Amino acid sequence: MATSMRLVYAVPPKPIKKEEEKKSTDDDEEDEKALDDAVFQSKIDFLAKLRSKKSETYSDLASKLQEERPLSIPLLIELLTFAKSAPKSESETNESKWRSDEVGKVKDAMLKVNGGPIDEVALAQYFGVNPPSEDELEDDKEAKELKKDMDEQKKALKAGLFASTCALGKLADEDKSKVNDFDASVKGMKQWVGKPADVADDDEKVQLAIVLSRHARLCQNKKALAMSILLKARKDHANVSYKDITNELISICKKIEGMDHLIDNSENDIFNRFPVAKQKNLNL
Repeated sequence: MATSMRLVYAVPPKPIKKEEEKKSTDDDEEDEKALDDAVFQSKIDFLAKLRSKKSETYSDLASKLQEERPLSIPLLIELLTFAKSAPKSESETNESKWRSDEVGKVKDAMLKVNGGPIDEVALAQYFGVNPPSEDELEDDKEAKELKKDMDEQKKALKAGLFASTCALGKLADEDKSKVNDFDASVKGMKQWVGKPADVADDDEKVQLAIVLSRHARLCQNKKALAMSILLKARKDHANVSYKDITNELISICKKIEGMDHLIDNSENDIFNRFPVAKQKNLNL
């Protein structure tokens, strides 16, 4: 006689793949990081709104944010912007020197050699090779993050070097003991910013032309080259900073004998284009 036995088998739950678990954890971490970054960026945006207010309020908040994230490149960019435009202290008598020092402090704080977030050597090595394609970046999260980080560092480094060199150029034009410092700064800047395509907008293109013109005049004693740089910039950007470029040309002409007629013509041109009343209204 045949016998039978009833068997009961409980099917276990479908196991969660480790890859899915890891992906879920990574997504949570990315979301948390994105939230932290967004909150910190909002603090920087608020800090930017304080630029035109009391500098003490700005400085206090800036110090707190630096303690919170000392290696934040967006924060350093904001501090650089403030250093370029902040009103000088009443106790300071030489604005050009003070401005150059303030901008220089932020630029130095960016560099890894001074404890900052930007490794100039690693940056040069990264951009010295062909970057990954867009398809490769989509497939490789680490490569995508690295490119984003390097692009951010490059942008910040260029801004720091450019702003510092501009400030030094103005100082060197007033204080000839700073000419060698200006020369070294231009040479360092040219590794990253040397032609109009390296800067963002027309205003910066004009600033670059003025810096390169001052370098040719002060450091290389090439007044003709200095003038040609400015004349080209004035032709290309007449609607942006005609007055600033022409004033720079006048400053060169005043150092060359027999240029009185050109100085008079240029000064009359400025007065015709920018009448005194209009200059006051436009705060030029």
